[in-house]
Amino acid sequence: MMAGDKHVKSSWRGSSQTREKPWGQELVWAGHDSIHGKILIIKAGSRTSFKYHPLKAESLFFLRGKAKVTYGDEKSLLDPVAHPIKIEEFNAGDALLVQSGCPYRIEAIDECEVIEIGNHLSSPVVRIEDDYGRAENK
Repeated sequence: MMAGDKHVKSSWRGSSQTREKPWGQELVWAGHDSIHGKILIIKAGSRTSFKYHPLKAESLFFLRGKAKVTYGDEKSLLDPVAHPIKIEEFNAGDALLVQSGCPYRIEAIDECEVIEIGNHLSSPVVRIEDDYGRAENK
């Protein structure tokens, strides 16, 4: 071993797992210590929670389908007049970049596939509204 080779970076094969959700399913794979990935499959007519993550940031890429997306900034819940919530239609090829503390929801018009890449800064999700009885702030 040469000097300075104490920490050798590596590549490795990972695996995935499927998790059933009330709105569809997610295929989850572990990244390394700073990122993870998911493919969200959202059934037509279903929607995710309206939620935010206190620490986690996400990039969402719409791979297939059409969705109505509700999203805002970190002040939208406290001051919706100055920081309005947006509702827009997203199609395949669109992306939503969500920083920590920013609420969002995806409602599938058609069955959707969404690739999610997030950091590993984990904290419990804060659900504002949920169609499946999981909201903390009812």
